[in-house]
Amino acid sequence: MKSKGLFVITSVYHILLSILLIEERKLKNNILVIVEITPDIETLIDGLKQTTWFDDVILMMGRKNQKKLAGKLTYTINRQKIVQLIDKQNNSLNALKPKDTSFDVYICSPDSAKNYFIYKYKNHNKFMVEDGLKTYVVQAPKTLKKITSALVNRPLVNGFDKRITKVFATTPDALPEELKVKSEKLNWQHTLAHLESDKLNALTMAFLPSTNLNEDGLFPKEKSKSIIITQTLNEDGVVDNETIKLDLYKGFVKDANTDLIYIKPHPRELTDYRTVFKDDKRIIILPKLFPAELLNLLPNLRFEKAFTAFSTAIDNLNNVNTKINLGHTYFKKE
Repeated sequence: MKSKGLFVITSVYHILLSILLIEERKLKNNILVIVEITPDIETLIDGLKQTTWFDDVILMMGRKNQKKLAGKLTYTINRQKIVQLIDKQNNSLNALKPKDTSFDVYICSPDSAKNYFIYKYKNHNKFMVEDGLKTYVVQAPKTLKKITSALVNRPLVNGFDKRITKVFATTPDALPEELKVKSEKLNWQHTLAHLESDKLNALTMAFLPSTNLNEDGLFPKEKSKSIIITQTLNEDGVVDNETIKLDLYKGFVKDANTDLIYIKPHPRELTDYRTVFKDDKRIIILPKLFPAELLNLLPNLRFEKAFTAFSTAIDNLNNVNTKINLGHTYFKKE
């Protein structure tokens, strides 16, 4: 493994894991590439550039625009052409030449939008960093899918491609077998818990430049608290519409029975929770663009209850008395 990494991400959770992996592995002079999918994630770029973890932060078009750029036919049967098309438009990515083998490539949740890096950096080590529940529940593609993907040189997603040689995961033994055999433990929770104070400050400032999590006004000590971690249930087709999702979360609000109820929206959600719950003074909407895991950094913060549909973020919160997690099987459609 090299001492420098090129990290490819789409979510704020990916950014957090990348930073903590950098800390764990003592990597230097790293580069972060943000693939567009999360609304407003580009607003974090300037703050991330100010940290010691990344020498540069680059924004890259997401799958929808890649498909538009290449055309549907080319994107389907000759996807590797996307490398030259993107490099022609993005000077920062174009400057990262394949002949520079001084870095390894870390792809958080490999998907079609990140095929660019598998195609371009053929001679680099390419590693995967986990993506929450999806990493553990998505099984290896069937043989036919593997054959058809190989015929058009289309990388397999979710780390199953053979060009992904290592998978960093919080719980390696829980991975599907084809990922487990090439896995290595990601000790991000231990690393986060032992970060020095200056690095903790840099971490919170990178995600929350205008919000002070330590303010007593945000988390008053004398008030009992619950938290609801929301997800892109209707946006991703898990449920049929927003009304169903909101009915679920309104049920959580009813069951909370605490003085204050915090809602941590998923960064990709379109739902405006401030409008939905504007008449309930108990409810406080937290910022979207920060990982809920940062709430563990507040030693005096304690939640009586935490609710979620099936977000793994609830498992990562250490300051909760009772966790209510419906689980992804709850939403399986007949």
